Amino acid sequence: MKSICVLVLSICCGLLVSVDAKQPNVILIVADDLGYGGLHCYGNEWLETPNIDQLCADGMQFTNGYSSHPTCQPSRIALLSGQYAPRTGGYRVKDHHRGQEDVIRYEVPKLTGLGFDKVSLAEAFQAGGYKTAMYGKWHAGNYKKDAHPRYHGFEIAYECNSHYDTRRSDPEVELPEGMDFAEYFTGKAIDFMGSSVAEEQPFFLYMPYYLVHAPLETRSDYIEYFKSKLEGVEFVGKKAKDVPVIAAMTKHLDDCVGRLLQSLKSLGIAEETIVVFTSDNGSYNEAFVGGLRETKGSVYEGGLKVPYLFKWSGEIEAETISNERITHIDLYPTLLELSGVDRPNGYTLDGLSIAQYLKGNSDVLADRSIVCYYPKYAQFNTRTKKWKNSWRNVIFRGDYKLIEHVEYDEFELYNITDDPKEANELSRSYPEKLERMQVLLKEWKQELSVSELRVNIDYKL
Repeated sequence: MKSICVLVLSICCGLLVSVDAKQPNVILIVADDLGYGGLHCYGNEWLETPNIDQLCADGMQFTNGYSSHPTCQPSRIALLSGQYAPRTGGYRVKDHHRGQEDVIRYEVPKLTGLGFDKVSLAEAFQAGGYKTAMYGKWHAGNYKKDAHPRYHGFEIAYECNSHYDTRRSDPEVELPEGMDFAEYFTGKAIDFMGSSVAEEQPFFLYMPYYLVHAPLETRSDYIEYFKSKLEGVEFVGKKAKDVPVIAAMTKHLDDCVGRLLQSLKSLGIAEETIVVFTSDNGSYNEAFVGGLRETKGSVYEGGLKVPYLFKWSGEIEAETISNERITHIDLYPTLLELSGVDRPNGYTLDGLSIAQYLKGNSDVLADRSIVCYYPKYAQFNTRTKKWKNSWRNVIFRGDYKLIEHVEYDEFELYNITDDPKEANELSRSYPEKLERMQVLLKEWKQELSVSELRVNIDYKL
């Protein structure tokens, strides 16, 4: 913990007194299914996100930010635990392969939620003297009641799994007519910040908005506005008709973020509050992935690449853009270091703190591998005898990205710097690079003590 050591002389004895420096507040905003092209500041010209754009301008924007997984639950578990999936068991949302084990070659690792043996980011802040609160989508407990955020370090926790359906909230609340959870929870969050300021206590506020996740619904005036604005504009993909509604939901999200940012100014704490904005995974709609390949659920760039914005006035230089590669598990150690909060004793963090980089004290981040370990199976084709989605692992290192298709013992290699849309597969053209990336992935598995593949005894193909 940051401290100013003051030597106090006494006629009786010498005392060394530690006086705590003022610690910053922290707001972590996580949008749901908001892709790399889901904001105006990330190049989407027809979206309207002025408040998030201002947040971007006031701090550092990352062009190579990644989710830990291409779907909700595993990415949130990684973010909150600071650990890779083999340590947490947070591999996927649910077991879509149940009842089809006889067409899976290897044993599939067991799925769990955020375990009580993990020190959540909120618990770390709580131990550091912070007030903690969460309002929004939890989705880290594998649907178990005892896995509510209140059991993982959040003193105040309001959870929802819908935009308007109050039956899907915990605790159940009565929404004012016409108001959704995003607007309601934003108001609750502002009240929490106000009470923290009154108590002169730093706070960690986690805002995992349900926006812009399906069902596609939001303010009707915004929907009509974007239907008119985008009339005649052609979008690709099966879900092109949904674009105006998602744009409206994004504008509504921006309104909520704007209210939070304005409240920081009203409370007089804008200069002493760290604000981070990201998303849990890529968009489910091709119009919001920034021209990248595929969408949510895929380990291609459209499913994994997401926005990252960091703001801390006077500490993080405004209007800076970084091309360094970061991922969800980096947020845990980064926010602790920026806040002067100790890491949990004896607890392993897999992420890299980028605190000094954000503050301009280093020019580049350490060269390292970033991995997505994703043992998920879904949609088996009885005609081709192949899965549409099967176990895939991904490793990034330098300019390259390797995709391992575990079920079929196949690999894809891309130069992600020169070819961000993954149009040119290079495994046959660069066998030495392929082998090097395979070695790095193997070393990563050994480092995390990932179990060796075991043949499924029920396999019949």
